[in-house]
Amino acid sequence: MRRSTAVSACRPGALALLVSLASLTSLGATSSGCASWQRPGEPLGARLDPAVGARYVHTGSGRAIYTEVRGDDTSRPPVLLVHGFASNHDVWDPLEPAIRAHRRTINVDLPGFGWSSRTEGDYSPVALANDLVDVLDTLQVERADVVAHSWGSSVTLALALEHPARVRRIVLIGGWIYDEQIPPFFRWARLPLVGDALFTAFYDERPADRFPAAFEDPSIVSQELVDAIERSFNRPGTSRGALAAARGQCFRQLQARYRTVRQPALLVWGADDHVSRARFGERLAHELPDAEYVSIPRVGHFPMVEAATETRRVVTRFLDAAEAP
Repeated sequence: MRRSTAVSACRPGALALLVSLASLTSLGATSSGCASWQRPGEPLGARLDPAVGARYVHTGSGRAIYTEVRGDDTSRPPVLLVHGFASNHDVWDPLEPAIRAHRRTINVDLPGFGWSSRTEGDYSPVALANDLVDVLDTLQVERADVVAHSWGSSVTLALALEHPARVRRIVLIGGWIYDEQIPPFFRWARLPLVGDALFTAFYDERPADRFPAAFEDPSIVSQELVDAIERSFNRPGTSRGALAAARGQCFRQLQARYRTVRQPALLVWGADDHVSRARFGERLAHELPDAEYVSIPRVGHFPMVEAATETRRVVTRFLDAAEAP
């Protein structure tokens, strides 16, 4: 099967290029001050622990995807877990054991984040979906359920659209899936030079303040978790990978196809999600042909952390449902 490649709908025009040069001057940045990609052979320091089935999967795009495969039950399709922007596989710690009790789980770090490679290339949802197909192929998985959070939801929708035979059901939590959700910072980051300067200067700034802001109850965020996030920023190529992922968030072409998604979908949203507003979940529920929408009160952008018990209940119920005849 020939794979689709993304066509950027976010390329800046000539005026934007001039603005980028002027803005770069005002930032006082130079190309020599911009962060670099992970160099060939440069390690990220991952320990491939056999106890969690840790391994690297090398994809056709030349990337190395950190993958954990856990659980022994192969009677039903496994569950692929896809994290969001500036996150990694650890975000599923409150949910993964409940799924693993009845299914095999495949927990990945998307390119640019966690322990996966941070190399130059296409970071659009379609390109990353193709990487996930390579993971499934390597693991000899014909069909999987997919649970995704935030930006990972756009990658999951691309996977369901581009490779429908590989996906049985999808769960999207606080989905980041519409062009209207893109903040000004990310739009400016699309400009040549300006984006490099912005992410080099600000991407890893003040995680102790920024990360808890995504929670309705910031006190739930431990210092241990903040420290782990700060350590991840020190891995080679981190800001460049994050910039590429931000630039790849061109959703206009993808969102025009959401009405053609065939798979049953569960949409889980925090009622007080200020990152991905509930109205976007409600909109997606109307566009997807077969969707169930669940709103969890007094919860922000991370329901699987803030409301772990309720999220586990609705997700496992949906995944364990029998297929319609």
